[in-house]
Amino acid sequence: MEILPDKRDLRIAELEAENARLRGCLKERELYCAKLAAQLEQALKRIDQLERQLGLNSQNSLKPPSSDGPKQRAQRKKKENGKRAQGAQKGHPGHHRELWPPEKVDHQKQYFPTNCSECGLELAAEDARGEPVRHQVFEVPPKLIECTEHQRMACECPGCGHRTRAKLPEAAEKSGWGPRLVGLLATLGTLTTDTRRQLDWFVGEVLGAPSSLGCVQRHLEEASAALKPGFDQACTAIQRAEQVGVDETGWRKGRLPHWIWVIQSAQAAVYRIRSGRTKAVAQEIIGAPGARIFVTDRYGAYSYLAAERHQICHAHLLREFVKMSELDGEVGQIGKKLEVMSRELQGKWARTNADEIPHEKCVIWVRQKVRPKWEALLKKAAAHGKAAPAVVRWLLKDKHLKMAWVFLEHPGVEMTNNASERALRGPVVQRKISWGSQSNAGLRMMERLWTIAETCKRQSISALDYITQAVEALRNEAPAPLLIA
Repeated sequence: MEILPDKRDLRIAELEAENARLRGCLKERELYCAKLAAQLEQALKRIDQLERQLGLNSQNSLKPPSSDGPKQRAQRKKKENGKRAQGAQKGHPGHHRELWPPEKVDHQKQYFPTNCSECGLELAAEDARGEPVRHQVFEVPPKLIECTEHQRMACECPGCGHRTRAKLPEAAEKSGWGPRLVGLLATLGTLTTDTRRQLDWFVGEVLGAPSSLGCVQRHLEEASAALKPGFDQACTAIQRAEQVGVDETGWRKGRLPHWIWVIQSAQAAVYRIRSGRTKAVAQEIIGAPGARIFVTDRYGAYSYLAAERHQICHAHLLREFVKMSELDGEVGQIGKKLEVMSRELQGKWARTNADEIPHEKCVIWVRQKVRPKWEALLKKAAAHGKAAPAVVRWLLKDKHLKMAWVFLEHPGVEMTNNASERALRGPVVQRKISWGSQSNAGLRMMERLWTIAETCKRQSISALDYITQAVEALRNEAPAPLLIA
C-alpha cells in the first residue's frame, strides 16, 4: 500500500524554502546597506575635504595671495587697515627728492623780483644778495638715443690702383646696439618683467631706435653670454655663505612643467630652472651642505639636511595653525592658541631684529615661556588622534622639533623663509605674463638675468651699469667685471 506524503510535511518544506529565500534576500539587503553606508561615509569624508579646500586661502595654506577670492581679499584688507592708517604716519622722518649738484645741471634759469615786496621800490639784478632758492624740473628730451654711423672708407693705391676698404672695429661690427642699450634691455626684461613685445615697443617708440622681436631676442642672448662669469661668481659666493634660504616655484619650458629654484644669502641669490622638484634636484642646487645653516619650508626634498642646521619656516607653520584654528572642537581651540603664540613670537622676533628688544632677552623668553607651552599644546592636540592635523604629528618628531628652534642657537639666522619667497616674487610675476621659456638656452638666460639682477640689488650696485660693463667686456674680449667684492 502506497503511503501518500503528509500535507504538513509539504507545507513545512515550502516554508523552509521560502525562509531560505527570504534569508538570502535579507543577507543581500544587509550587504547592500553596508555598501551604501560605506559609500555614504566616503562621500561625507569627501564633502568635508572639499569644504576644507574651499576654505583655504593665503592665510591658512600655501596658496598665493593672488588666488584669494573677493571675500578673502576684503577680509585681508580690513585686517590690514586696522593696523594703521594709509600713507605717511605722524612723526615719521620725511622723504624728499634730492637736488642735483650744480655741475650736473644742464640748464639754469634765474628769476629776479621786479619790485620790493615791502615798499614797492623797483629792483634790478645787481641788487641780488645771498644764495638762491633752488627748484629743479626734470624732463625727458625728445631724442633719447644717440646714433653713431661707422663709415668704412676706401682708398685707392697710387701704385697699383687697387682700392682697399677699411675694417670696422670689432666691437662695432658685432652689433647694431651699443652695450648700454643692451644692458637697459636686459634690465627692463628682468626688473620690470617686461615681455619681448613690450621691450620692442619701448626701444622703437620711446627711444626711437630701429627694433624688432628678433633683434630684442638676439641682444638678450648676447647679454646672457656676457653674464655667465657673474653668474659663476654668485654660485661660488653662495657656497661660502654661512646662512642660506632655499625655495622653489613653477615655470614652463614650452608645454612642459619646470621649476625655478632659488638659493639666496645676504650677499647673493642664484636661480636655477630644472624639470624636477625632487630630493636629487635639491641636492644639486644646494651642493655640499658643509657648515651652512639652511632656512626652508617643510617640503620633503630638504629632509636630508641635518636637523641641527636646518631651520623650518615659522611663517608656514603659522598658516597651518590658522587652518587648524578653523576646525571644530578642542583641536580648533588648540589651533587658536597656537596661532596667537605664533603671531606673538614672530612679532617679538621682528622687534629683536630691529634692535628694539635685546637679542638674549628674547631668546630666554622663547626658551622658557614659548617653547614649553608650544610643545605642550601640540601634544594635547596629538592626543585626539586623527582628528588633529598631520602637521601636529610631524612637528612632534624629535628631528622636526629641533628644526623649529635652530634660530635660537645661531644668532643671525631667520625664523622664516620670507627672504627666499621675496626673491621669487619677480619670477612669479614674469611667469604669469609670459609663456615661460622655449628652449634650454632660454632657461639659462633667465637664470642668469634673475641671478645678476637680485645679486646686484644685494650688493647695492646698479644692475644696468653691471650688465653694460659685462657686454662691453664680452665684445672687447676683456675680463668680466667683478660682481661680488
